[in-house]
Amino acid sequence: MAAVFAFLGMLLISILVALLAALQLGDFFNASGEFGLVILSVVAFTSVSLAVFALAYRVTRRVGVLTVVALALGIVALAPLALPGLIQKIADRSHNPYTVGVENTSITLELIVPALLAVLVQWGLVRRHWLRARGDEGLTRWPWVTTAVAGLVTLNPIGLAFLGGTLNRSGGDLLWEFVATVTGAGFAALLVMAWVECYIRERMLNRRLGAPPPAPREAAPDEFKSAKESPL
Repeated sequence: MAAVFAFLGMLLISILVALLAALQLGDFFNASGEFGLVILSVVAFTSVSLAVFALAYRVTRRVGVLTVVALALGIVALAPLALPGLIQKIADRSHNPYTVGVENTSITLELIVPALLAVLVQWGLVRRHWLRARGDEGLTRWPWVTTAVAGLVTLNPIGLAFLGGTLNRSGGDLLWEFVATVTGAGFAALLVMAWVECYIRERMLNRRLGAPPPAPREAAPDEFKSAKESPL
């Protein structure tokens, strides 16, 4: 029963993360009538992916299998790239005249980014629970703090504006160099932060795994004396 509640919490957390990402992207791309299908698709994929993780959690005897499952689900999350017809059907529901011609790209991002984030969150939570249930160390080398910071910095109106301005350079745009410089500096800072966090996590993990077992406590002389005098 404890595992059921644990996986229910994982589902709620992953859905929350995925929906927050989808809502930020939908707001940035001015989504309209098609966004309901996007939300339903994100929730459905998140639920199915956790069901796959739950099955792997139950049958596997090696934690590495969970990583393989996560990679497979990550590839499945990229399916919208190979399904332009499905994306077009969703785009046909759009009623925003200002997004004509770019709906397919925005819908693809609104589906892929939340799905990948959901898989990443579920992998970390399921892996940690699997290790803790077997008495192993649950700390990972993955830079979770940097990942959270990168998500908060990128998936907001300002971050998305800088990222979009860097990728969509137009002729005569005098501010492009400034925007690209800020974006590049932010990306470099995140890389350095990720490296530092991975280094710290590696040191912590090696210290915990290499820590010797506690030595047996030696009895004090008074304890030996009281033990000899005891009638038992």
